[in-house]
Amino acid sequence: MATMEAPPLARLGVRPRPRDYIRSLWDRRQFALAIPSAELQAQHRNTALGGVWHLIDPLISVGIWWLLFSVILNVTRGVDNVVGFLAVGVFAFHFTMRSVKAGTRSITSNEGLLRAISFPRAILPLSVVIAEVMTLGYALAAMFGVVLLTGETPAWTWLLIVPMFAIQFLFNTGLALFFARLADHFRDLTQIVPYGLRVWGMLSGVFMPITRRLEGYPELLTITEYNPAYLFMELPRRAILDNAGPTTRQWITVLVWSVVMLIVGFFFFLRRENEYGRG
Repeated sequence: MATMEAPPLARLGVRPRPRDYIRSLWDRRQFALAIPSAELQAQHRNTALGGVWHLIDPLISVGIWWLLFSVILNVTRGVDNVVGFLAVGVFAFHFTMRSVKAGTRSITSNEGLLRAISFPRAILPLSVVIAEVMTLGYALAAMFGVVLLTGETPAWTWLLIVPMFAIQFLFNTGLALFFARLADHFRDLTQIVPYGLRVWGMLSGVFMPITRRLEGYPELLTITEYNPAYLFMELPRRAILDNAGPTTRQWITVLVWSVVMLIVGFFFFLRRENEYGRG
């Protein structure tokens, strides 16, 4: 009589091997997609505009920053299409900002789920970044709508937005994993990170052509040109507003940033895998 061989038991309290952990994430990919889908459906369920709020928020930011930095402070002088410049920068940076903010809270706000169900904890920060990808269609529609209304003409370089945002997704995922672990240990980070992200965006040129302001400071200019936040705004601005593709150096820089950040974030998060949700 044939006997069925029982699968080996997993040892508790032992950090999984990276290969096994990645396989377990893939096996639960439906779970990783179901979480953001349910959250997005519930997020604005009781509001009149529903999912449209995903694009209203950055549009309001574009309007406020245009009024403050272009009309009142006049720091965008020299830019041909100020509204388009702000729209592309705001929508591109919001993709990272919202992903990291949600990733920072992904563990601390789901402790009940962590205690109730056994699953790879990285699914939580990964799912919030996926949620931002799901709302990206709204953002891109609004962004392209703004630039078309301001007189820009479509060109083949606009298609470069697809690989640009795909690379940015990798970067956002790594950063979300990194801050998810940090916030689980230092709970105050959930309050601090949003302010830090705003400062990072401002210093990276979300509302003005930062490199023009730094022409007399070569060291700061070099740092800025390798700043991932600056590049994730500069590349789509070149593609949409200038009808120019990124340089080879820019492609390599954002790709290296994204791959390194994903690897660092993944292994940094994995080291605490068995402690999440224990309070």
